[in-house]
Amino acid sequence: MIQVLHRAFDILELIARDNTRALSLGEIASALQLNHATCANIIKTMVTRNYLEQLGPKKGYKLGYMAYQVVGNSSFEDRLKRSASELMEGLTAQINETNLLAILRRQLRVIVHQVHAERDLMVRSSTEKEAYNSASGRLLVAMLSDGERAAFIEKFGLPTRDVWPEATTESELRQELDVIRELGYARQVTASHIFGLACAIREKEQVVASLSVYLPVSRLVGKKEVQVLEALQETAQRISEKLV
Repeated sequence: MIQVLHRAFDILELIARDNTRALSLGEIASALQLNHATCANIIKTMVTRNYLEQLGPKKGYKLGYMAYQVVGNSSFEDRLKRSASELMEGLTAQINETNLLAILRRQLRVIVHQVHAERDLMVRSSTEKEAYNSASGRLLVAMLSDGERAAFIEKFGLPTRDVWPEATTESELRQELDVIRELGYARQVTASHIFGLACAIREKEQVVASLSVYLPVSRLVGKKEVQVLEALQETAQRISEKLV
């Protein structure tokens, strides 16, 4: 048996027990009775591979982007759907527009649940879509930690001009994502005149999903956009409260 692999898995399991706080190198080494230098070398490799993330100098370690990407989490998705479905029905009744709940899986925005409005003209969204090519996906990428975001860009590259013309260079993409993170929501108008808004759903302060609304631009009359955003933000907050 390869001992270093056992130690790496021990570190992952230790940090995963409570990923709401970061563990220092000393805490990890002491808990697992590892030599500090050995532990540091293993952790350095795990950070490089994005299975762990260092929050900053002497600020400790949490699970990284790849730790979430290599496993499916259907139990969480079921719990997310149960927490959100009734509130999503209420949102559609309030604004008379389709809304959807989505997560980030690798480079894709994946729909977990959606509620359709009864309209003659409705927007249909595919279950999986490139994250850069949707308001919900852009929001989920924007809300990744700095380390997770860097890993995402390194692994999946930049948007093409036809997908996100304002973000075709790394500096442009980071600027666009920073704006979304600061606003707390993402806004998109597609070339086919579809308007999208997406807000974050959090569990223990960590963004775990997005709630979004898509509708034809032709229906954005009067204060419609403001009304949709306010209703969307309120619903996302209520879903987040149920996940605590």
